Amino acid sequence: MGALEKKLQEEIIKNCNISEKEYECKMTRFLLNIEKFGVVRTIQEILRKGRTSDCFDKLVKANRIDLTMEAVIVKPKYAELFTDDEVNSCYDLLCEYGYY
Repeated sequence: MGALEKKLQEEIIKNCNISEKEYECKMTRFLLNIEKFGVVRTIQEILRKGRTSDCFDKLVKANRIDLTMEAVIVKPKYAELFTDDEVNSCYDLLCEYGYY
């Protein structure tokens, strides 16, 4: 795993921990998939299936969309890890929910 992917994984796991503790989101499956397949592959599979991240709706309702996987991967510093289509689909979703 490269340094950038490691940084992404750390940020995603940190956000999952906050989501679980403060908003009662169950992130067990997502975290297990990250451990098994890696963070980039796990995210790509979720996006390929057209799904949102675990607890997306719950975090939107709590006004904490910033904790979602989608909000993390659209950050310019992670752009090289994902295709333009993957980033754009997350950006569009975030816009739809008023994040931008």
